[in-house]
Amino acid sequence: MPLLDRERRVLTTIVESYIGDAAPVGSRTVAKKSGLNLSAASIRNIMADLTEQGYLEQPHASAGRIPSARAFRLYINEVMCPRPLPESQKSRITGLLGSVGSELGDILRQASRILSGDSLQVSLVIAPRHADARWKRIEFTLIKPGLVMAVLILQGGMVLDRLLETSPDIAADDLAASANYLNHLFGEMTVSEVRTRLVAELRKAETQFGELYRRALKMAVEAFESVARRELFVDGTSNILNQPEFTDAARMGELLRVLENRAKLLELLDKSMDEFKTVFILGEESDLESFRDFGSISTPYGPSEHPLGAIGVIGPVRMDYARLAPVVNFTARALTRMLDRRF
Repeated sequence: MPLLDRERRVLTTIVESYIGDAAPVGSRTVAKKSGLNLSAASIRNIMADLTEQGYLEQPHASAGRIPSARAFRLYINEVMCPRPLPESQKSRITGLLGSVGSELGDILRQASRILSGDSLQVSLVIAPRHADARWKRIEFTLIKPGLVMAVLILQGGMVLDRLLETSPDIAADDLAASANYLNHLFGEMTVSEVRTRLVAELRKAETQFGELYRRALKMAVEAFESVARRELFVDGTSNILNQPEFTDAARMGELLRVLENRAKLLELLDKSMDEFKTVFILGEESDLESFRDFGSISTPYGPSEHPLGAIGVIGPVRMDYARLAPVVNFTARALTRMLDRRF
């Protein structure tokens, strides 16, 4: 059943007041701020109705009301007016993204830092799915005895690197020969095809190949672990710890449980990729019990028809969505332009 206009105005007043100071909102405050020519007693009756409908909660018997996740959902879908970013902020975000090197991980890590700084929430950036990307070449560089830098370059210029521990007796010439062998073996294959082929080649290597090529294959397997495991860049955890809701140990524990649940974080971000749009997930809308006091905003980056990854923020459910959604969306667009130019 749709809300009456005065119910909507009361609810909007409570949501926006709670976003501002995280404190329960009383009827007198609503009477002053809502613009409705109603007494505090009339406002209390409306608030009681909204509580029965699941839009408001009362944390303590003597306290005012706070909005539920359902209230924030209605606010986002029907009331909220996103606030445009100032041009100066857009220029700064674009400039900071362009200030790092061409390695993909550095760019995504920088995007995460920028977003956490501008949002004052926890930022999340998920690296692209590489399964359909094609192998161009791999390079091995001897850093010191027993330590090798593997650099995997994919078609289109995407670069992934990883430090590998190896036998201390492997020489630079051995590394060059290993790279040549792997580039000949896997040239033009997709990442998923290479992973499948690697399994078969490793089995053969046990009996048919020399020690050098067995080492080459094992290094390739280690290098590909970072490709198979989608990297997740997280920044700004202290931002949430500074919020008034999370000053007690129990709430801090909930935050840590959320951030440690990598599968759930990936799921939150993947949802925006699957739906090709900005997605808001609020409190109990997530099936993760410890997420009940949190909200998230995520949006894909990359070509609109084939997103590469996703970027977003997690914060208290009372986040200022009207301010934060434009920050997330612009950072995603700036990241898309950056990757288009570099890759």
